[in-house]
Amino acid sequence: MDECYDTPSGAVVKNLCERAYSIFNEVQYKNIGHISVSHLYHLRGSTGYQNQRRYFEKTKSKKVAISDRRKPISAGKPDYIRVDMVHSDDQDGRKWVYCINAVDEVTQYQIS
Repeated sequence: MDECYDTPSGAVVKNLCERAYSIFNEVQYKNIGHISVSHLYHLRGSTGYQNQRRYFEKTKSKKVAISDRRKPISAGKPDYIRVDMVHSDDQDGRKWVYCINAVDEVTQYQIS
């Protein structure tokens, strides 16, 4: 029933099983139509059920901006800094020295 109806709620499965047995005389639903809804959820949590009905959904990608590259709006006040990373030198084809500059946008005070 779960496979046919895309795993509906336990009450719906119980009702479908009861109808399948009483109206359509499908004997395989006789026992499951008489158990409680909570027991249906217990059966769904069992390892045997999980091995048969395990369902995986691929991760959906979402574009998220990691940083915001724009000039800060300082409104004429100091303490709005811009941080730059500058590559300085190569050694044996590998980049190895970086300088980090912090510049106050208003006073133009720079720390390297």
